[in-house]
Amino acid sequence: MIENDNFSTTPTTINRKEKKNLLLDKKEEILEEEIQEEQQLQDVEVQLYSVSEIAKHDSVGDAWVSMDGNVYNVTDFMGDHPGGSEIVEPYLGKDISPVFLDERVHEHGDVAYNMLQRYFIGQVQGYRKTSPSVQEMIRSKQKLESICSDKNSTTPLVSMEELQSRIDVTKPMVPQLEKLDGENYMRWIHSQTGLKQIIIFNNSFLELFTRWPWWYIFVLWVPIITIKLYSSTQQSNSSYAFSFFIFSFGLFSWSFFEYLLHRFVFHIKTTSYWGNFFHFFIHGIHHLTPYDSTRLTFPPIFSAVIAVALWKGVNAFPTTLVENGFNQALYAGIACGYMLYDTIHYYFHHGEITWLPSKLKEFKTHHLNHHYKDDNKNFGITSTIFDIIFGTY
Repeated sequence: MIENDNFSTTPTTINRKEKKNLLLDKKEEILEEEIQEEQQLQDVEVQLYSVSEIAKHDSVGDAWVSMDGNVYNVTDFMGDHPGGSEIVEPYLGKDISPVFLDERVHEHGDVAYNMLQRYFIGQVQGYRKTSPSVQEMIRSKQKLESICSDKNSTTPLVSMEELQSRIDVTKPMVPQLEKLDGENYMRWIHSQTGLKQIIIFNNSFLELFTRWPWWYIFVLWVPIITIKLYSSTQQSNSSYAFSFFIFSFGLFSWSFFEYLLHRFVFHIKTTSYWGNFFHFFIHGIHHLTPYDSTRLTFPPIFSAVIAVALWKGVNAFPTTLVENGFNQALYAGIACGYMLYDTIHYYFHHGEITWLPSKLKEFKTHHLNHHYKDDNKNFGITSTIFDIIFGTY
């Protein structure tokens, strides 16, 4: 009996010892990690700013804010704030946490927080944490959203921290796309909105063809539009009045095509590698780097695809419509709408023109909200009417 009793208690004793050893090992690992983090922090010299120093930078031309003990110079971002600079102005030189968390003023999420980190310049001298940080609140909300998304996902969704660690934004992007499997690609793209610049290819020659000045669209499209409109007026059953009427119809109908393209093609939900690859080139690059002026207008190769597809479409009209110049005038009008769209879109991201109509400024806010607030809404650029009609406003 004694032997049996000893035998029966031995496993329990061993289990307790094992658990104790595991706990000790875990504590040692945690301590080692904390020591490493402290050493890393010591290795990096962080500039400290007093509250009074931060308060001096309280104008649109010299704009600093603080949050969670960190200091940010947001001068370059003031003109691009989706809700308008007037929302931020009362908090310049101060702690911006109240407006960052108050959805009644302007909703912010992890995209906005990630963008803010790019303007980091130092820390608040003597800062002491007294409540949950803005980052902690956002992460908590993000985890809840991830749990809900994971239920309907066909791909295991990883944490945003892990996603960000997978990709080095200072290196060429194309070779790294395979690291973003399935739906994690879309999550990463939209969480990183606002990067200043990225490298697409590891081949410098190919990289040249990804950058184009904004004015090239006029060099490409004005001759095409002029030739097609003039050709329309020269058809046997045509007239100047008829051609210009159809041209105007095509011009204003562009907003509908723009909405359809943006919502159902540019924002196609992809999960495969080649699907993600396709999306990256047609729209992912723009969502990553909306501030890169050389990658804002559609590259010529994609413009050419649109031009040819549109021309094939209008040439399929009945002969009677071809003879009166309907197809060419319509083509010229839609092409002109596209050219103006590309120009207006460029202004939304890189222009601050005070004399423009207030309605156009509303459209700008509408579009920037698509980038920084909810990429599943606000697909219209030159008009909001179709967002209102289809419930995406």
